[in-house]
Amino acid sequence: MVIPLIIKDKSKIKEFFRKYGTVLGALIIFIAFSLTTERFLTSSNMLMLLRQMSMLTIIALGFTFVMGAGGFDMSIGSACGLITMLFALTFLGTGSLLLGLTVALACGLLIGLVNGFLAAYIGLPDFIATFAVGSIIYGIKMMLTRGNPIFYPPDMPAVFTFLGQGFVGPIPFPVILMFFFLALAIFVLNKTSLGRRVYAIGGNPTAALYAGINIKKYRLITFLISGLSVAIASIILTSRLGSAQPLAGEEYLLDVIAVVFLSTTMFGEGEPTPSGTFVGALIISMLNNGLTMLNVQYYFQYITKGSVVILAVLLAVAFGQKLRVKF
Repeated sequence: MVIPLIIKDKSKIKEFFRKYGTVLGALIIFIAFSLTTERFLTSSNMLMLLRQMSMLTIIALGFTFVMGAGGFDMSIGSACGLITMLFALTFLGTGSLLLGLTVALACGLLIGLVNGFLAAYIGLPDFIATFAVGSIIYGIKMMLTRGNPIFYPPDMPAVFTFLGQGFVGPIPFPVILMFFFLALAIFVLNKTSLGRRVYAIGGNPTAALYAGINIKKYRLITFLISGLSVAIASIILTSRLGSAQPLAGEEYLLDVIAVVFLSTTMFGEGEPTPSGTFVGALIISMLNNGLTMLNVQYYFQYITKGSVVILAVLLAVAFGQKLRVKF
């Protein structure tokens, strides 16, 4: 009677770590930085941490839709820089904030449309299609600006400045936007037919096809969502910086990929989820924030983040989780 009980207890422990091991890792990282740095746990740093991760989370939520359908998007870093530049050029050229915002959002949707068309309808591998689109985008934005940033005048409309720098009480407005889009993504992926079809396509595209799901259509929709999320984050970023930087957003690519890969290891799902994406963004942002406070060189920060992703995936697989990650 004792042996079966022990086996049963071990299975419960294995199930716990399969579902919550990555979340436990996030807690360990939080405690470690709280003990090793004096400023990490301060309220001002916590708010700064949330504001820093807001744009990363918004982009990663769009990426979650793409990866949930079995896709991949390598163009997000270059797209972010181009969108900020087009917004600045349009606004400064016409004086219309509304037109600038419209062009930025339209650019994000257009990039998503091109990616989705090449990957879903033409049949190019996602990695190749989106990498090529990202390369083209990079060339376009460098051609438009020669690599030079565009600085905004000090009399920018208050509503634009508020998007990236404003507060609602003590809470930065980008943080409020982040939680709004997080709640929206959770609702769409968990409670709507769109979400069910996205996960069905990512889980078994052949079965989804036989079930009558238009795979090409819904994969295209996920790329449109990803492009729109990049556009929204780009607008927030350029507002926060007070300038349009051609290389702004390039660093988001690797971080977003890391975030969504971490998402697949959480809650025993084996697939990216919005809540898992949020925890993944929190882990990456805590590493960026805490290691910077410890004066760790930037190259070691990349090594640490990559190691954390590898460790999380290895542990998830070791505890019996089947990851549904495709390219």
